[in-house]
Amino acid sequence: MEEKAISKPKMQWSRFLKDNNSVLILVALLFVAFIGIDGFTGSFYNVILYSAEFGICCLGLALVMITGNIDLSVGYNAAFSGVIMVTAFNMVYASGAGAAPAIIVGLIAALITGGILGAFNGIIVTKVGVSPLIATIATNYIFQGLVMQFARTSYSVTDKEAMGTIAKASIFGIKWLTPMVVIFVLFVVGVFLWMYKTGFGNRLHIVGDNPEAAEYAGISVKKTAFVTFVLCGIMAGMTGFLMVSFNGAAIYTQGTALGTFPISCCVIGGIKMTGGKGTAVHVMLGILIMRCLSTMMSTMFWSTERVNLVTGILLIVVLIVDRFTSTKSADD
Repeated sequence: MEEKAISKPKMQWSRFLKDNNSVLILVALLFVAFIGIDGFTGSFYNVILYSAEFGICCLGLALVMITGNIDLSVGYNAAFSGVIMVTAFNMVYASGAGAAPAIIVGLIAALITGGILGAFNGIIVTKVGVSPLIATIATNYIFQGLVMQFARTSYSVTDKEAMGTIAKASIFGIKWLTPMVVIFVLFVVGVFLWMYKTGFGNRLHIVGDNPEAAEYAGISVKKTAFVTFVLCGIMAGMTGFLMVSFNGAAIYTQGTALGTFPISCCVIGGIKMTGGKGTAVHVMLGILIMRCLSTMMSTMFWSTERVNLVTGILLIVVLIVDRFTSTKSADD
């Protein structure tokens, strides 16, 4: 009895570190940034805006990762969805229907496109049985090729000002509060509630933690994984829509930029690569950490090479801490 009482605080600290290291990293980064970096306060709103622009895509990937899978094609899924969105917007706008109907039709087109591409990934992984790593590397090349057919540099919407209101129009005069930020917050809240208030959402962690036990419990592992790929695709489509709103065009290079960024956000936030752990809040924390780190280094005029070096080191540190605390917790 006495031995258990002595070890209990140790277990609690290990659990606290394991579950909250992303919070500690974010707090430390913000403290250093606001206190030690000139100009960061004035550019902090960019952290919020860029987190909202790319964050929904990261949420979708997190759902796939929680089930123990991976999707390396989300970047070009978003980029191609943006291309289709621009095409739909321009067609409706050219018909004289106006900007509002064009935005709505463009959004629907982006979501459908993303969902179809996500379903394509899901079929290859769950029906054909190809490794998700190999499958989504291949589909990433396919989606990249599709984007290049339309946007070798950029592919602009007809009315950039109207389209830009989603990403850039300030609410109540607050610079960082735009419809895009509100949409991102709604997605975070929606995904969080869906994962913990619905039966299907609860199954994600079970499938990722122990697929065999999930099958014995009557949960279809393949169906669950397939649905997450579709949802990931739909959220990539939403990201494509927001990217077009922010830039006024579908830009080819953004597919490349989104290649590893969502994975980095998920891992730093606390989503396990092996599956079974993570929430929408973890993803949001990871996105804020990555954008905060990027903004800090751009404010200090660091080169891209140094930014990549620091980001990679941070990822390794987070993975080591997660591995250490997980092992320690298991041993205790």
